Amino acid sequence: NVTYTYTDVNSCTNSQTQAVTVNPLPVVSFIGLANAYCVDASVVSLTGTPTGGTFSGAGISGNSFTPATAGAGTFNVTYTYTDVNSCTNSQTQTVTVNPLPVVSFSGLANAYCVDASAVSLTGTPTGGTFSGAGISGNSFTPATAGAGTFNVTYTYTDVNSCTNSQTQTVTVNPLPVVS
Repeated sequence: NVTYTYTDVNSCTNSQTQAVTVNPLPVVSFIGLANAYCVDASVVSLTGTPTGGTFSGAGISGNSFTPATAGAGTFNVTYTYTDVNSCTNSQTQTVTVNPLPVVSFSGLANAYCVDASAVSLTGTPTGGTFSGAGISGNSFTPATAGAGTFNVTYTYTDVNSCTNSQTQTVTVNPLPVVS
């Protein structure tokens, strides 16, 4: 109750009381958002409580967060809800979108003869893995691959569990037939 009391110059007093309702803010929360993603991660579905609110922030479309749309960086995602009493509340979570590591490798020529010696490959950053025909550790052996055209891939995963790779094509030529 709020009461207003007034006394005039004649010392006459009167008052009026009016009831006021103060509504609590709605309790708002949401789930589905991790602390960090790689920029190439899949779309994430978000669920707000109570239902019927709206999500906002970088990478948000409806009830979804798309790391690639947000791009690399740190962002705030907010869920806002207004109840039947026109009381509004929101919850904000911070999310980091990590870029993919920049990956490259060297040491592989475009073509070899099948009897060529093994060649050492160097991946950058170090610590990744090579894969493909003729690969053993950090070496490519044309004879092991055999004649043909192959893809050799260097894959690296960084401290944020973000993975990127580079692929190069190599041709192993058969020896000529001599008679």
